[in-house]
Amino acid sequence: MNSRYFKKRISAQWMFALFLMFAIAFSACSKKRSAQPKVLVFSKTADSVHSSIPKGVASIQKLGTENGFDVDTTTNAEYFTEDTLKQYAAVIFLNTTGDVLNHRQEVAFERYIQAGGGFAGIHAATDTEYDWGWYTRLVGGQLASHPKEQNAILRVTTSEHAATKNLPKEWKRFDEWYNFKN
Repeated sequence: MNSRYFKKRISAQWMFALFLMFAIAFSACSKKRSAQPKVLVFSKTADSVHSSIPKGVASIQKLGTENGFDVDTTTNAEYFTEDTLKQYAAVIFLNTTGDVLNHRQEVAFERYIQAGGGFAGIHAATDTEYDWGWYTRLVGGQLASHPKEQNAILRVTTSEHAATKNLPKEWKRFDEWYNFKN
């Protein structure tokens, strides 16, 4: 068998394999959920515990009721397995702090996100998993510090986005503002 024929044959096999992978992926993506979407609110803390966690959980549950999605809540990191996470449209880290997942749980969470799972990090989620570079990139940085609560003026530069369309051009807010690193 000459090498030219062998290269064409391998190329054809690779093309068929790629076609088959895309077909399987497309059919998996086109399946609709049989039930309404569900989110997991994860609020495990290894360092400071925010007193606002119960109110945050209640607010997300209320949003779920008003907008047609189910809400499961936990502080148990054992939920972070591939089989468990795949039932959720999104995972919400609500005021998590410190090192809250072991290596197996981190791998499962990375795979969940890479497979298209959603994520929201609320408030102290940036005060979590300082030694896990992938997570730092997911949340966009790490908490460096936060001064005492103070007034700030936020300037809205675009009002075309749903998150800013109802805000004034200058928005004054008294809050706990974080300083970030990484």
